[in-house]
Amino acid sequence: MPPTSSSGSHLPSHGDGLLRFGEIALRFGAEAYGQWWTIASRSWGHEVDRFVRGMMSSVPLETRLRDMAGGYVNCLSELAALAPSVAEKAAMELTRRSEAGLEPYIGGGDVGPTPDGEIFEVDGKPFAMPARVLDASQGWAMYFVNTEAANRSLGSAREVLSAYDAGGGRTPLMIVGVDYRNSDFGVYPEFVVALTVTVNGDPAGQLFTYYLAIVVTQEFTKEAAHIVWGLEKVVCPKLEVRYAADNVWFGVPNKEGAALAIRFPRFGDARSSDLPTFSISQRGAGPERRTYWAMTTKSGSGEGTQIGGSVVLELGMSASGGGLCGDGNLQRLCDMLRSFDIADRLPAANGWTERQTAVYGPPRLLDLPR
Repeated sequence: MPPTSSSGSHLPSHGDGLLRFGEIALRFGAEAYGQWWTIASRSWGHEVDRFVRGMMSSVPLETRLRDMAGGYVNCLSELAALAPSVAEKAAMELTRRSEAGLEPYIGGGDVGPTPDGEIFEVDGKPFAMPARVLDASQGWAMYFVNTEAANRSLGSAREVLSAYDAGGGRTPLMIVGVDYRNSDFGVYPEFVVALTVTVNGDPAGQLFTYYLAIVVTQEFTKEAAHIVWGLEKVVCPKLEVRYAADNVWFGVPNKEGAALAIRFPRFGDARSSDLPTFSISQRGAGPERRTYWAMTTKSGSGEGTQIGGSVVLELGMSASGGGLCGDGNLQRLCDMLRSFDIADRLPAANGWTERQTAVYGPPRLLDLPR
């Protein structure tokens, strides 16, 4: 007779785990084949069309062949990104825990940085955790970047964290735009750059999100993020979100164009409920600096996900080559994104959520499982 819990529910066995692994491998394998065929067909269809149009317009043969070679290289790059993309999705599903928690990583009795538990003081007022987002929209794009470059971008956090290698020396990097319309943090747009990382010495290799940069328009959310999680947000009042029928633009406008911007396709009719993600951050200075993790659960409707969608990332440059990213903080963000070499290529995957709710959990002191 199989073991049961005190409530009589069936506990998962090793056989259950193998069956689940097999189901995930089969499903993502079929998805990979379908995506490979879609990318190859789309790429070569485009190149053949361009070649024929070149013939009709008397473009020199050498130029047409050079353009086709460039298209071939781009196609290979997309296909190379496909394997780690599918592997990352499968890995994230396999590592998602049944109760959406990280109990093995909770240290002793110190679960957060304040003795008052889950009440913090922000701007002279009590700020209760978990914090809620009641209405938002979100676009995201995932790129695969060089793992060595990703590790360099971690700075001093490399003492604790390492960029996750999803295969072939590539690390997932996310660019996210969020339009918060009703939340405990306020009403504002947000531009986020984040890496997937693991903790040095963690035998379980749990995946976390580490924020390289978060740009917002108001001081309150900056102060709340710093006090609660130790996150350092950049305040840029000019950050905007603009909606069109089939896309959404997040960016910092400039009289010469866009200083920093990303445009996401707006699509999808899927739904999701209470999907967990885990972030990691550090607070304190010197010997008092400690590492914390936190869980966020999100639900959404009007969702869509696709491989290599038409996401446009803009890192403004003037005619003289000078940066248009504004102040020093945004300029450093643009320079970092340029170092990843992603401005002129499509993401490995992207998605959109039309209506989103979320619950942001309090910080928990990290204690590695043994």
